[in-house]
Amino acid sequence: MIETLLIAFIQGITEFIPVSSSLHIIIFSDLLGIKKNILNSVALHFGSLIALIVYFYNDKKFLIIFKNYKFLINLFIFSVIPVFLIGFLFYSILSLDLKIGLISIMGTLIFGIILIFTDKLKSNNYNLYDVSRKKLFVIGLFNCLALIPGVSRSASVIVGSRFMGLDFENSIRLSLILSLPVISGAFFLTIIKNMNNTDFVIYEILINILFSFFISYYSIKVFYRFSTKKGFKVFGLYRIVLSLFLVVYYF
Repeated sequence: MIETLLIAFIQGITEFIPVSSSLHIIIFSDLLGIKKNILNSVALHFGSLIALIVYFYNDKKFLIIFKNYKFLINLFIFSVIPVFLIGFLFYSILSLDLKIGLISIMGTLIFGIILIFTDKLKSNNYNLYDVSRKKLFVIGLFNCLALIPGVSRSASVIVGSRFMGLDFENSIRLSLILSLPVISGAFFLTIIKNMNNTDFVIYEILINILFSFFISYYSIKVFYRFSTKKGFKVFGLYRIVLSLFLVVYYF
C-alpha cells in the first residue's frame, strides 16, 4: 500500500513539470523493487488527466482559451495530430520502454541543458491566439520528441514554445493544454491494446487514480505560479543532476 501511494505521489508531482513522470516512476520502481505494470501506469495518468480537467474548469483564463474554437482546431491539427500518428505507429515499441537506458539518460541531460538555455531567449509577447499555424506545427514536432525516453512531454512543448517566441506563461499554458489530448489518447489506446490483460488489482488502480489526482492538481498550481515568474532553469539543473545519478546507478 505504501509503495502504491509513493508511486502515485511521484506521478502527481512530476506529470506536468518538465522532468518526465514516466522516467521517475521507473526509477522509483527500480529503487523499491516494484514490478512495473502498464495498467497501473495508465491509472496514474488517468488521475492526472482528471486533475488537469478540474484545473482548467476552475481557471477563468483557460476557460476563455477553450472558447476560441478556431485556435483549438488549429492546435489540434498542427500540434496534436503529428504526435498521435507517431504514437500510434510506434506504440508497440514505446509501450515496452520500461527500463532506463542510454537514450533516456541522454534525453534527460540534453533537454536539461536546453531548458536552461531557453530561459535566456527573448519573448515576443504573443497572445496565445495569435500564434501562427507554422509555429504551432513546429511546436507539434517538438511535442513528438516527448516520445523519446527521458525527454518529457512538458519539456518538449515548453522548449518548442520558447523557441517560437512564447513567454513563460504562454509556454506553460500550451504545455498544459496539449497534455489533455495526448494523455487522453495514450490512456484510451493503452486500454484498447490491453483489454485482455488481467494483471492488475482493482483497489490499487483506484488508489492510484485518486492519489494521483490530488497531488497532480496541486502540483499544476504550484508549477504554474512558480515558472510563470522564475522560468525553467531550476528544472534544467535538476535534469542534469538526475542524468548523472542515472549514469552512476544504472551503469
